[in-house]
Amino acid sequence: MKHLVIIGGGFAGFWSAMSAVRQGRELEKIDELKITLISKDAYHTIRPRLYEPDLARMRIPLRNYLAPLNIDLVVSEVSKIDTENRRISLINSPDYIVYDALILAAGSRMKAIDIPGIEKVFSVDTFEDASMLDQHLSKLSVASFSTHASRNIVVVGGGFTGLEAVTSLPQRIKTYARSGAEFNFFLIERSAVLASNYSTDAQKYIAHQLKTAGIQLLLGEEVERIETGKITLKTGRSIDTDTVIWTTGLEASPLTAKLKSGKCDELGRLSVDSFLRLPTEHAIFAAGDVAKVLVDDRNYALMSCQHAMPQGKFAGHNAVNVMFGKEPISYLQPRYATCLDLGFENALLTAGWDRDVKLLGPEAKALKIQITHESVNKATHEELQD
Repeated sequence: MKHLVIIGGGFAGFWSAMSAVRQGRELEKIDELKITLISKDAYHTIRPRLYEPDLARMRIPLRNYLAPLNIDLVVSEVSKIDTENRRISLINSPDYIVYDALILAAGSRMKAIDIPGIEKVFSVDTFEDASMLDQHLSKLSVASFSTHASRNIVVVGGGFTGLEAVTSLPQRIKTYARSGAEFNFFLIERSAVLASNYSTDAQKYIAHQLKTAGIQLLLGEEVERIETGKITLKTGRSIDTDTVIWTTGLEASPLTAKLKSGKCDELGRLSVDSFLRLPTEHAIFAAGDVAKVLVDDRNYALMSCQHAMPQGKFAGHNAVNVMFGKEPISYLQPRYATCLDLGFENALLTAGWDRDVKLLGPEAKALKIQITHESVNKATHEELQD
């Protein structure tokens, strides 16, 4: 019996498991294959949607999908990866798990930020973080947003997550606030140019939507400190606020550092070959936010579910092939597009690495909803039925 172990229950880990089952069936080796998925909790979280208010729909019980496919779920955290003996130790457990092939798909986390008062900020990085923000807004609502600081809401970081978070807030706050309450929304971005990785037309549309939504854009600004009821910028400007939402800076799971034979980049991602393997450890694969891999002849994958899901599929396929003496296949994902949510009835679809505008407004919003609400569930259902 060959044992494939997958670390991580996010997009890359989940689809690694699905793909491994599919390839095991294809090779007619499914009865000789054991698959174990290790996840820090029992849920797959739809992380890209955590800026939305309906959090109850953002977690899927992993067992609902893994159990029908005879995939073992271990809810725990990894403390050590012993590549020499091919075994994994778990936190608070004397036992270890032996593997024949390993897929590391442990995802990413927000970087630690050394700013006074950073512990006072909120985020939408994890389900727990998003839940704390939701509870905080509800608490302010109970108090009728009675203070000036409670009606000023600040988002730090003008990247993809920051833009989706800040443009969702005006509509979201309406569900909490009494009619007629006046709110101020701020987006702080340290760069002098907002959405600098987008095309000029895309930048103009994003800026227009922020202005239309009444969001005050503070470019070229950095945070000096956060205090109770106030955020202060390095220029000396301060904003009275009870709500600071931090969206900047991701780094790969610290588990990448436990693979001593692996080489990590500045984001902590493991460099892998076109098969998603560690060059010096052919039984170890990495997928998703922990993997630094080319998607074409010159561009590297980003930390996004758009790249994590296909990588998971390739990693699961290749891990099974390698265990049963078959050749792996090279990962490629040359097509690149983004669909950026910009609030009520607005979104922006771009194509290519220059992020040229392809669709905008309500039509792009409908596509965004289709992608985030329907496509993943449909693909998962089809995989289980296959």
